[in-house]
Amino acid sequence: MAAVRSHVLGFGGDVAAEIHYSRTTSKSIHSDDYIEAWIARRLASPRLQVKPIPLAAMGHWLIESGTGNIIHDSGMFFTITGVKARHRSLGGDMEWDQPIIDQPEIGILGILVKSINGVLHFCLQAKEEPGNINSVQLSPTVQATYSNYTKAHGGAVPPLVGYFLNPQRQRVLFAKLQTEDGGRFLFKSNRNMIVRVGEGELEELPDPFIWLTLRQIALLLRRDNLVHACTRSIISSLVLSRASQTSCAEGVMSLAEAIQWLDDEKAANHITVKRQGLKTLKEWSLDEDCCFSHREKRFFRVIGIDVKSVGREVSAWSQPILDNPEMGIIGLLTQVRQGERHFLMQAKAEVGNRSMVQLGPTVQFTPSNYAGNEKLPKPFLFDDFSAGSLFPFSWQNYQAEEGARFYREAHLHRIAELPEGDELPLPQGFCWMSETQLRFFLHLGETVNSCARSIISCLL
Repeated sequence: MAAVRSHVLGFGGDVAAEIHYSRTTSKSIHSDDYIEAWIARRLASPRLQVKPIPLAAMGHWLIESGTGNIIHDSGMFFTITGVKARHRSLGGDMEWDQPIIDQPEIGILGILVKSINGVLHFCLQAKEEPGNINSVQLSPTVQATYSNYTKAHGGAVPPLVGYFLNPQRQRVLFAKLQTEDGGRFLFKSNRNMIVRVGEGELEELPDPFIWLTLRQIALLLRRDNLVHACTRSIISSLVLSRASQTSCAEGVMSLAEAIQWLDDEKAANHITVKRQGLKTLKEWSLDEDCCFSHREKRFFRVIGIDVKSVGREVSAWSQPILDNPEMGIIGLLTQVRQGERHFLMQAKAEVGNRSMVQLGPTVQFTPSNYAGNEKLPKPFLFDDFSAGSLFPFSWQNYQAEEGARFYREAHLHRIAELPEGDELPLPQGFCWMSETQLRFFLHLGETVNSCARSIISCLL
């Protein structure tokens, strides 16, 4: 029972100590200077040539005549379809339609970990994707959809994926389903995994993989658009790894109360989602550039890209990809209460989540979607996280979205500190959570959304 408990509530004592040591020690197999040079070489040697093209010009992708949906001629990979949604909450009713990525398969996002000279090291790879802002980003050891590792694309099996397909239980440090972006993926989850290998295994890594300590990953997170979104999702499970607190700060809910609060929010938010063809959407259509876009040019658009590659499983391909023309803001407000850090979380309803409501960061928005928009009221703390007038920011930089489905997209990540003892009136759907509580929900799986996991990773 103790082993099960450690996987649900956090890491066991020995592993937690190893994680803490990896975050703090200067010992590592590679020096920081070596890593900087290693990254610089790869950033300077892009292997993908990417060109936007009309959706109708994509090879092996079709715009269905009946539905208008964008599909691959093999019937695999993913589909761009439409949904009509209705959200009823205490704040009122809202209806809309939109395109969404429909990919009904669970992928693997996995990081291998190994003790080297007494320090946990994590295996990342410098991976280039067609939508990356930088040529390469530091991706997980394995980042593979079911289509990838079953060779639906006709290419090679992703390197090292075998470590994650049926690992021995004692090697698994973390394995939980976590949702993708619920605003643009329909019911899509990936299995976030951290799997340990023995000290005598993987003595040499294939190119372009590297062993890094958590301290080194934390340093690299400070650089704009370098650490991949999927890496950040997995790493978020390691941030809040210390021993549980035994008491609650004054005015903060207990864990049982936090669970009940989230359930109450789920019950107060009713979302109905109906798949329908892209042709039937009222607010979206093919534009003059043969891209699928919103009539007010808000939110995002679906474009086509043509990709040529050197050294990948497939040397050339076309694909649809989502293009968000403006940067969003992901913000987290923190406060120390009786010695423990707390986080202001929101119950975030998103159309593509199976559970509909998950824990989101304090703010999660794209400013242009609200400018002059009578349909969408500005979210809580919109102006403060946009302009920075109320809270000083302890962290701010740009973190890129993953480049397989999103085209050169990044969001400004901001962490702000509310002074200890200050009070902030909260609207419906927000509450303060302790590290202990938030760690519980992270290790529960499919409860903390992708934006929250992304900014939590910045606390490493």
